[in-house]
Amino acid sequence: MDDRMDELTELRPHWRRIEMALLQEIDAGALPVGQKLPGENILARQFGVTRTTLRRALNELQAKGVLRIERGRGTFVTRHFRYDLGRRSSFMANLREASLAPSAQILTRFTIAAPSDVAERLDIPAGDAILVFDTVGKANDVILSMTRHHLPARHFPEANIHVAHFVGITEVYEMYGHRDSWRSYCEIEARLPTLDEAHRLEQSKTDPVLEIRSVKRANDVPIDYTVARFAAGRVTAFFNN
Repeated sequence: MDDRMDELTELRPHWRRIEMALLQEIDAGALPVGQKLPGENILARQFGVTRTTLRRALNELQAKGVLRIERGRGTFVTRHFRYDLGRRSSFMANLREASLAPSAQILTRFTIAAPSDVAERLDIPAGDAILVFDTVGKANDVILSMTRHHLPARHFPEANIHVAHFVGITEVYEMYGHRDSWRSYCEIEARLPTLDEAHRLEQSKTDPVLEIRSVKRANDVPIDYTVARFAAGRVTAFFNN
C-alpha cells in the first residue's frame, strides 16, 4: 500500500506535491499560524522547482485560506479552521476530525436569573436560574473563539460547582445525561469586536468576528443557548445538513 501511495504521489504535478508538503508541515505545527514562510527563492531551491511552479502551489494554498500573500512583506500561515454548523455537529468534533487538538479555558462561571430573551430561547420562565460558562476555545493552542453558554439550572443542577473544566461543552451535556444533542436554531452575524473580544481573541479591533447564536436540544428540550464569537480571520463557518 505504501509503495502504491508513493507512486501516486510521484504522478502528481510538482506544484501539487509542494502544496501537500506545506500542508503537512502546517498540520504538524512546524509552520504555526502567523509564521512567515521563507522567501520564494529559498523555497524554490528547497523543492527543486522554478519560482513559477512554487507560486502555483502558494496561490492554491492562499485560495484555500491556508496562506496569506502580502505584496512586499511575504507569505504568512493563516490557516482557516472550518466549523460545520450541521444539526448534530460540534466545533470540537470538527477540530478532532481535522487531526487538531481542541482545548477550552473556562474564564468565568456563575448563576443568573434568565433574562426574557434567553428564557425564550430556552423555553423556560423569565427569572429561572441559568448557569453561565464563559470560555475561550483553541485549536493547537491557537485562540479561535469566545463563547458564553447558558444552561438551565433545572437540567444541570449545581453544574457551576461540579464542572471545573472541559474540552467541549458536550462533556457537560453527557455528564447530566444529555447524550443525544442537536442544534435546533442558528443565526450568524458579522461585526467588529469589542475591545475585550479583540483582546481575548488576540486580534485587531478592526478585524471582524463571526457571532454565532444557537440553541442545542436534547430529550426534546432546549439545554443550551450559546453565543459564540469567532475570529473571522481564522474560522470559516458553513452549513452541511
